[in-house]
Amino acid sequence: MPRWKPLPEGTEPSVRQLVSHLRRLKDRSGLTLAALEARTGCSRSSWERYLSGRALPSQRAVTALCELTGTDPVRLLALREVARTVWHASAPDDGNDTACDGRTPHADEEEADDEGGGDDEGGGGPGGRRTQRRGVGRGMFALVVTAAFAAAALSGALLGRAAGHGTTSAPRLPLVRCQVHSEEGALYAGYSRTWRKTIGLGYYREEVAEAECLLSRHGYDTGRVDGLYDIATRDAVRRAQEHAGEVNDGIVGQDTWPVLRRER
Repeated sequence: MPRWKPLPEGTEPSVRQLVSHLRRLKDRSGLTLAALEARTGCSRSSWERYLSGRALPSQRAVTALCELTGTDPVRLLALREVARTVWHASAPDDGNDTACDGRTPHADEEEADDEGGGDDEGGGGPGGRRTQRRGVGRGMFALVVTAAFAAAALSGALLGRAAGHGTTSAPRLPLVRCQVHSEEGALYAGYSRTWRKTIGLGYYREEVAEAECLLSRHGYDTGRVDGLYDIATRDAVRRAQEHAGEVNDGIVGQDTWPVLRRER
């Protein structure tokens, strides 16, 4: 078993916990960095930076490693969200890393802003109108989720106790209030107006809240409607896709958003 290099003094607790947990999962998998690259699609150099604390692990990397080790990704993805809020100050990357899908390490933080110049200004959806409500909804959603994750982290609810002493449950986020309405023949819940953003298991952002509200409107049970794309949400998406004759991969993207936004 390799001896990991200690993280620098002063590393934020949430960052330290995230990296330490990833290291434990890597050790549990028994895979080399080259094998991780082959099994996850994340480059070896990316894994080196993730496991040394020099780059923020992408959502895809965390989810892939959890799947390889049979670990529920929700708790670790929640910890990643907490770490992300302090990452730039506590563990800046060295500028040479690329994430699993070829983006920069912070691209998944920035992609939420990409939507403003595409879907909402006349791209995929009917009307193509920009609304102030979207901006307010996104800001409030981010504030509530970040506060919930931070509170859970401070209380020690994100990670299990030492081996042999039991584990704690994943944090429970506040429920999302769904107010689905129709605009020009399409349904909207007020959290996102996207028609093409891709979201899947482990995501936690306003697009997930939008999808959950629309799924609930159509009668598909997502469990807790809280903006977290968990297994119940994925299964609800699969049922909606199957009913619509789409590929039931449990991922909401440009083929599934029209199904969710369709009035029935």
